[in-house]
Amino acid sequence: MILAWLESIHPAKRGAVLLVCGISVFGFSDNLTLLVSDQVGVGQFHFSRSLFAMLMVAFLGRILGVAVIPRYWKPVLARTVFMVTAILLYFGVMPMMPIAEAGAGLFTSPIFVLIFSTILFRERIGRRRIIAVIMGTFGVMLVFRPGNEGFSLYHTLPVMAGACYAMGSIITFRYLRDESALAILMSFIVSIGVCGAVVTTTFTVLPVSSELLEQAPFLFKGWQTTDDLFWPWMLLIAAGASIALSLMTKAYQLAETSYLAIYEYAYLISVGLFGWLFWGIVPGLISVVGILLIILAGVIIVIAQQQPEEKN
Repeated sequence: MILAWLESIHPAKRGAVLLVCGISVFGFSDNLTLLVSDQVGVGQFHFSRSLFAMLMVAFLGRILGVAVIPRYWKPVLARTVFMVTAILLYFGVMPMMPIAEAGAGLFTSPIFVLIFSTILFRERIGRRRIIAVIMGTFGVMLVFRPGNEGFSLYHTLPVMAGACYAMGSIITFRYLRDESALAILMSFIVSIGVCGAVVTTTFTVLPVSSELLEQAPFLFKGWQTTDDLFWPWMLLIAAGASIALSLMTKAYQLAETSYLAIYEYAYLISVGLFGWLFWGIVPGLISVVGILLIILAGVIIVIAQQQPEEKN
């Protein structure tokens, strides 16, 4: 019945439904990270997850008859550097703050896309998008509250992740429109697995101080021995990520990126909802207001980009 309904609606709306479903699955699987974050570090986590994800993407490529080897290596490599950095930073602080707040930092990426596009490519921005940048910046200040007693430099990492994610998105849009989505994904998965192994080995051979390890254990752990439930949980997390990415890939085949961009903010709702259901984590009122401002800023930017430039 659901499949029949999906087939009956306009392709763009079908894409929006699939995107919301996919990104909501991400909200679910990202929350499961907390089940294993006390056992391993972020590097070992991504190395382990990538082992399953590589097999799943390779299988999906075989079924769909889609290439998983990139044709345009240079832009794919550049994109991968920024995306891997973004995800390592984002996941690294996930156990240290409410996941919805970390997600809000990551979703500053549309603001950074606008800023970087203006600086690097001399793109014109209008009044509405300038207001959106100011609004989003104020939202970030409310979420992370620099100068507050609980604030540390680690709280800036999700925003840095948003900046890196923005650069990766710009490279994707400008230089990889004709590249296979699964090839881009496979390059990312392989790279983040390799980087995870390198990071973990580094912290094993050259361990950080006990003070740093106590402050951010998920960021700085070396290789760890895991219990019997670790690999089943990792399989579930990898399966969730693969299902989410498959739904999102299909969504972007059905509708334009500019139309779907607003629906990506469903991630902040889903990751916050599952954080509350699984862990009882609820952001404070000020943080919620900041998150809403970041979402509103992103929506304004997306809508403005759909309008003629002179009206922005």
